[in-house]
Amino acid sequence: MNAPAPRTYRSRAVRRAAAQSAECAATAALNVLGQKWVLRIVRALGERTQRFCELQDALGGANSATLSQRLKLLEDEGLIDRQLVSEVPPWVEYSLTRKGSDLRRAIVGIDRWADRWAARQ
Repeated sequence: MNAPAPRTYRSRAVRRAAAQSAECAATAALNVLGQKWVLRIVRALGERTQRFCELQDALGGANSATLSQRLKLLEDEGLIDRQLVSEVPPWVEYSLTRKGSDLRRAIVGIDRWADRWAARQ
């Protein structure tokens, strides 16, 4: 009789990496877009280049630490550019990249869909 093959155990990190590589591109995008403030940041930067404080005001007073994290995430994802204008005083401007502008157009489509269908619930 054949003995069952020994069960191999994978670490949590290995299982997580395998699951992430298996997910579709849309799911990966929604993991980023679903984070608080991300869609609003993309909308605001779609209107014009803005400084940190301008963005914070446009978002209705988002927490500074959270906004910094989201801006870093969007920069890492290639959706926004961070341009150092001046070191003294510190002056940084944020704007959408081509990839970010493309995303903004998709968000406009989602907004239209939501206006049409989500309001009917």
